[in-house]
Amino acid sequence: MTEHIIQIVAAGLGTAGFALFFSVNRRHLVLASLGGMLSWLLYLAAWEQGAGVFLSTLLSAACICLWSEILARIRKAPANIFLLPGIVPLLPGSALYYTMEGIVGGDMAQVMEKGSEAGAVAVGIAAGIILGSELFRLYLSVRARRRKVMERKMAAQQGEN
Repeated sequence: MTEHIIQIVAAGLGTAGFALFFSVNRRHLVLASLGGMLSWLLYLAAWEQGAGVFLSTLLSAACICLWSEILARIRKAPANIFLLPGIVPLLPGSALYYTMEGIVGGDMAQVMEKGSEAGAVAVGIAAGIILGSELFRLYLSVRARRRKVMERKMAAQQGEN
């Protein structure tokens, strides 16, 4: 448990560094860093439930995408300010490193194992972002439709009076 807490805090600190590198406005820096902590927390929670690397990454990226869209509306800022730093902890750095090490050392078993892991993480991030953004668009569409129905009902009630 202590190891997970250390990982989550490290993810937040690393995310803060990337947020600064991406020139995120200082008033959004804390929330962008919390996004990194949240993404790693969600990844670890899914991993502990046996979800595997792809599904854990997909679920985490989808949730961070939703987090980013919600914060973008609340803070009146682009969603990418929260999304890009938020997915940094999910990037397959070690898998890519060990893939390259295997290539240089001629260890094809390591290349296949770590290369497929890096690919699964990359596809999981992309699919999670697509899933999260489509879920949010669906929510906005339903909300807009509901608002139109309510406006029609109110107009009809006012016409009766």
